Amino acid sequence: MPITISKPILLMPKVPGVFVIGLLAAQFLLFQGGNGPDPKCRVSVERPHHSTSLKESQKFDAIKLNVTSTCNVPQDYTRITAQIQKIENNREVVAHNFSSRVAASTVKSPETAVFKNIFINCVPGVEVAYKGFAKGYVLLKNGEKIKVVGTSGNYEATDCEIGAQ
Repeated sequence: MPITISKPILLMPKVPGVFVIGLLAAQFLLFQGGNGPDPKCRVSVERPHHSTSLKESQKFDAIKLNVTSTCNVPQDYTRITAQIQKIENNREVVAHNFSSRVAASTVKSPETAVFKNIFINCVPGVEVAYKGFAKGYVLLKNGEKIKVVGTSGNYEATDCEIGAQ
């Protein structure tokens, strides 16, 4: 005579399985899956410096400003306007305003855009204290725009003067 074991009542679903899976998926999307991290972007401005690479490769003196934008999510590109400020007669003045620049992210670094072409001719031999500044926005891959602003911090002296005659 065969022995029959009945299914325990605790293992029997009381709610259809498709409904349970739907509830789990909705909870996942509501609390984390669809939102992802809050997008945050920042722009890093290095101190303006007398560029030795431009002197060696292009044969002219220039003050160069390196700027990088970094986000915690993929970006399409960053658009900035930059300026170099200096101390003149104990006052902060603008030494040069650069036109708007755009740098795209790369496949290898989708969260980062690097500006390598921000420089202005200068005349060597005069020590001047400069500071860099940049502001603009980042266009994320999802279409959202994030405003960014940054400065190189304190003024630092370099041996080349912008706008000298």
